[in-house]
Amino acid sequence: MSTSVRETLSTADMAKALGISEKLLLKIRKQAISPFELGTHYRFQGVTTAAPVRWFPGPTDEAFSSFTRVDPASIETMRGA
Repeated sequence: MSTSVRETLSTADMAKALGISEKLLLKIRKQAISPFELGTHYRFQGVTTAAPVRWFPGPTDEAFSSFTRVDPASIETMRGA
C-alpha cells in the first residue's frame, strides 16, 4: 500500500507558477467550461468548499497550457461604430 501524498501548492504559489493572478486562477476554476477538475487539478484543504484550495502542480500546468482559449471576436456583443 502506497502512503505517498501528491505535492500541492497554494493558490498564490500556483498562480505565480502559471504567471497569472490568484483572482484569475480561481475565476477559471469556477467557470462552467474550465480546464480544472476537482480531484485531478485541485482539492480543498478542509472539509468544506469554503476551505482554501490546494493545487496539484503538474496536472494543473498541463491543463492550463493545453486549454483551448476563446477567440474574443466570437463573443463580442457590441456593434462597431
